[in-house]
Order: sequence, then structure tokens, then C-alpha cells
Amino acid sequence: MKDDLTVKPMQPYIMLEADNLNTVDSTDMGISHFYEFELNQDSTHKTKAVPDGSVDLLFNLGRNKVTTYISGTVFGVKSWELGSNDRCFGVRFQPGKGILPDELSMEMLVDNDLEIDGDIFGENITEKIVMAKDIYERSKIFKEAYEELVFSRISLSDKEKINDYLVSRITRAKGQVTIQQLEEETNYSACYLRRIFKSYHGISPKQFAQYIRFQNLLEQINKDDIRFDDIALECGYYDEAHMMREFKNYTGKTMEQYKHIMKGRI
Repeated sequence: MKDDLTVKPMQPYIMLEADNLNTVDSTDMGISHFYEFELNQDSTHKTKAVPDGSVDLLFNLGRNKVTTYISGTVFGVKSWELGSNDRCFGVRFQPGKGILPDELSMEMLVDNDLEIDGDIFGENITEKIVMAKDIYERSKIFKEAYEELVFSRISLSDKEKINDYLVSRITRAKGQVTIQQLEEETNYSACYLRRIFKSYHGISPKQFAQYIRFQNLLEQINKDDIRFDDIALECGYYDEAHMMREFKNYTGKTMEQYKHIMKGRI
């Protein structure tokens, strides 16, 4: 069950504010990558999240306690609770992917951080993760437990097949596809497609496409010697002004501020 990863969802504030950030890419079961980082003792143990169309599962690791949070995509830049301990291990799913245990629904997660019992993803998984020696061992533990959840799914229903097509089509187009195109390609009405997509993701196909387009923008903006108007054209915005307004709404920063901050990190 290997996936063709066309968008690697990025959370830039984690990259900027966390210490000793380490990541391990994944190519299967709808997982984008695993990540692990530390927080300074004087840290507020919060950061900010930006829209990515993805689900994050975060294990805040303490010696005597593991606190587990699960979060859906945010609508705009928003505070992100990281827990009280200094080490975190996370799983970031590919946009629109991820199988949830029966106790959870996507409507519960969208624009929200939810504290959960991490063991609903696997028997004693939180204890195994906290006892593991490094991110590689933790990643393996999670994948082995999550595999059981993934392969417990019976064959896909027609609605699930439509949803999978929509997610794949939008991500492969990097958000540059209209509901009219999807309507023509599937022979289903726009209203029906919106209803199916929202029932699985808690957001509309248009919102999802905007978040994928924005994630592509985050990747493009870090390239050297590229003009903002060229980026706007590459990422499918109406014009440079439209791109800048959306970027400020989604990050809380102007594009110039963001580039300056990211350059200072390198």
C-alpha cells in the first residue's frame, strides 16, 4: 500500500520553534511522515498551526505520563497545544488521508485539538512509544499498530471510492482543479460531490484545494531567485495580491516576513 506523495504537508512554526527536530518520511498507509522534537524548559509548550488538509497525532512524552492529542486541519493560523512535557513524537498523515478509530470522526477534529486515549490506535501503544529509544523505533511501533486498523477495513464502498478519487485528484493537481472539472470527470453533480467530501473531511472540496494550493506555495516560496508574481502563476492564484492575502490569513505573516524568518533559521 505505497502512496505517491505529491504534497508533503508542512507546519512551519514547528520547524521554527522546536528544538532538535527530526523527521522520518513514510510512503504507505496514508502517512506523510513522523516527527520528533524537544521544547525548551521555559517554552509555553504551544506553537501555531497552519492549514494543511491533514490530521496530526501527537504524543507528548513524559516519564510518568503520555498525553496524546489529535488535530484536524485548521482554517487559518491558530494556536496548537503541545502538552506539558518537553519531548513530542508526532504522526502527520497525508492530506485527506488517515483511518480513524471508531471513537473518532473527522467532524470532531477539524479546526480542533482533541486530547484522546492514544491506546485507541493500538493496545499499549503509548507505553511502547515512550519506552522506545528513538524516532525510528517509535515510527515502527506506530506503523505496526496502525496497519491492523488500516487492513481491518472491508472493501471500499462506492462513496469511499468517490472520496478517494477526489482526494487523489485534488492533491495531484496541487489544488488547481475546479468542482466543475471534478463534476465532468466523475459524472456526479457538484452538490453530490461536495456532500460526500464534507461527510469524510468536515470541509468542502474547494477548501481542501485551497489548503493544498497553500502547501504548494510554502514549498515554492523557499526557492531562491523566484518572483512573487511567478509563484502566484505557478500555484494557480488569480494574481499576486490574491496570493498575498491568502498567505497572510493562513500564516499570520506577510510573504516577505515569512521568507526573512525562514532564512534566519537556516
